[in-house]
Amino acid sequence: METSQTHTKCKPQIKTDRLSSLHESLLIVILSFLPSRYAVRTSVLSRRFQHLWKASPSVNLSFSKATFKESTSYVAMANSVLLSRQPSDPPLLRLHLFVPSQLPHDIPPEFISSLLAHAHSLGLRHLTLDGYGDHELILHSVFSVTSLQSLSLPINSCELIFPSEGTATTLTRLKSLSLDLNPVKSAQVERLLSELCCLEHLQLSIVAGMLTVSSSTVKKLELLIIITMDDPGSVLRLCMPSLEFLYLESRGTSQHLPHIHGDIPLLRKSVITLRNLRSNNVNAAIAQFLKFISHAEELSLDLKEHWFEDYPFDILLESGKEAPVFPNLKHLNARMCFHEHNFKAVISLLRQSPDLQSVKLVHKAAGDFNRWPKKRRKDWRSKLPRNADGNYQYAYFTNLHLMENNGFMKLLSKNSTPLELKACKAVTRTSRTAKLISGF
Repeated sequence: METSQTHTKCKPQIKTDRLSSLHESLLIVILSFLPSRYAVRTSVLSRRFQHLWKASPSVNLSFSKATFKESTSYVAMANSVLLSRQPSDPPLLRLHLFVPSQLPHDIPPEFISSLLAHAHSLGLRHLTLDGYGDHELILHSVFSVTSLQSLSLPINSCELIFPSEGTATTLTRLKSLSLDLNPVKSAQVERLLSELCCLEHLQLSIVAGMLTVSSSTVKKLELLIIITMDDPGSVLRLCMPSLEFLYLESRGTSQHLPHIHGDIPLLRKSVITLRNLRSNNVNAAIAQFLKFISHAEELSLDLKEHWFEDYPFDILLESGKEAPVFPNLKHLNARMCFHEHNFKAVISLLRQSPDLQSVKLVHKAAGDFNRWPKKRRKDWRSKLPRNADGNYQYAYFTNLHLMENNGFMKLLSKNSTPLELKACKAVTRTSRTAKLISGF
């Protein structure tokens, strides 16, 4: 018996070539996700792969700085995977270029411009530039590719001037734009966006300052704000009458969050991620921003105090002021340290949201208590109610619009007077009754 089992274990397994069994179109899709220098190397695998990489709809020349110094290799690769393509070949959908701030002496900006011009002749739709420096000629070449549908462009020089007025009007198909901006004149950004008549998705990475972002067509905005220590008076004005989705993230030491205001009447969903929050006036900026987005239907908050704050503080509301009213809010997802101050603030916010359908609250630890002796664990402990798992780390409530969740009403009753709770129930009942009546 043992001999039979041993024989079975030692029996060699037959290896199958699953890669060769894949359809050619699927192999081309797989190759399109590889940098071009790796996709070309697959030509040695078999006769089937010898020319397969040429059919890839993507060209990725995102060389590292070290590799880019080997200029002959870069030029040879560019000639092989891009310049050798003909309009009769499979269309070029995506191009990813790495352009260092200082080009080698034997690779002038004109060569990069020629790559962009040839890609344009092949019907290029999606362009990504990395490591972009102060090459105005390349920038003008980018805005001449009229077939573009999406563009990702870092601009790392505050002295760089956008192309002349009217240049961006040629990008009539551009629907998605990603800009990584160091300090750039607000008027230049505003002019650029005003000329993009079909833009729907905008990604901006900016250093906090005085900036106006205005577009009548953008529906989705992803905003990354870099906070520095020397910008206490930064202001961001958003004028986007078609905006439906807003993602906001801050990086750096958020001692002075920018004052954000403007006009976004159609906002439906907002995702806010703020880290390293300090106790110096940060709650006033967040409270003002919550009022700015108070007509949203879905709200996701991911907030965290700075790791060396010794004592908890309210990061949502200003002391002595009421929470903003969220008349349309249906779904709330909040991740933060639910110490006593934040817990009371969230309860106040829930009381001002009569149309809620679901609530998800997740407690986040405050940091390393062992490194900071002044930081007392009990001050930062979660005040959420005990859940089904027997801990206080999260609280989920659903079907609130059916008025069947007694646990949610118990949550609202915490830290509230009977008069406040009665008023909250009355507002909620009135709102839901009005919706039922309007449905007939």
